[in-house]
Amino acid sequence: MSPLTKKSLFWDTDIDNIDLLKHKRYIIERILKFGTIADYSWLNSIYSVDEIKEVIKRERSELDKKSLNFWFHIYNIV
Repeated sequence: MSPLTKKSLFWDTDIDNIDLLKHKRYIIERILKFGTIADYSWLNSIYSVDEIKEVIKRERSELDKKSLNFWFHIYNIV
């Protein structure tokens, strides 16, 4: 099941209107914040490591400090 169909991730969004390219930052951010391991695996199959890292670096204010530290460590961002 695609995470894009999960109301637990996109409760405030019309999921029929989510576009993988147009809403890339939003999708990555939501899955990093609220997703499961399965959601994260899906994320890695859709977007490149560089695309995910870019969102992590740009969205520092959107991720809580603990999550941000975790993702910086996982992606070896300094």
